[in-house]
Amino acid sequence: MRRISIITNGPGISEVKTLYGQASDWIQNVLKQYHDIEINVVKGYEMEHLDPNEDNAWIITGSAHSVYDDFPWINYIKEKLHEIKEAKKPVLGICFGHQLIADTFGGKVVLNEKGWELGSCKVNLLENSKGCPLFSGLPISLDVYQSHQDVVVAIPEKSTLLAENDMGIQSFLYNDSFYGVQFHPEFTKVVMEKYLSIRFKKGIITNIPKVKECEYGSKILNNFIEKIVK
Repeated sequence: MRRISIITNGPGISEVKTLYGQASDWIQNVLKQYHDIEINVVKGYEMEHLDPNEDNAWIITGSAHSVYDDFPWINYIKEKLHEIKEAKKPVLGICFGHQLIADTFGGKVVLNEKGWELGSCKVNLLENSKGCPLFSGLPISLDVYQSHQDVVVAIPEKSTLLAENDMGIQSFLYNDSFYGVQFHPEFTKVVMEKYLSIRFKKGIITNIPKVKECEYGSKILNNFIEKIVK
């Protein structure tokens, strides 16, 4: 049986976690519905045991932190990313995970001068995405869920840019095995609405935009297992 480790990068926002769980739960909800796989959740932020030789693939979740924060656990995961590169096994990085892949292998991540990207947003697949298994069967324009303020502004050498929008880089492929997506394919509409409510109460946004139903997240997660992890 294939084993996938989901690497979490923080305990989650309590207001969301109490009601709906956290990212590792939402990813499992999708994958266990369609695949006979073993899922192992690793608390990266507590530097729990992580070994690419024990897994078939990794999924790296988002985080409240930035990849340029000076925390030992961030460096720990970066070291592990070099190990899984040597092991030649696939990785899917989501939001912080996407940024971490870029930063680890020579790209650049900054605080986006355009501000937060929140809610349901359009992402455009580029010509290079044709034939990319992660986006197999999807239209070139996607509605996706977003919740971030950092952005990848330069991807590593030997990478392929796959998607972007007016806020910046949205997806890339590095070394034919590291897939990064800036958006959250694991989110649901109710989770996204809760995040917006929290940001509104904290004064990060001045109004709460209407959230669309974004239907392609589970397809992206399933494509990673079916067409990349195999």
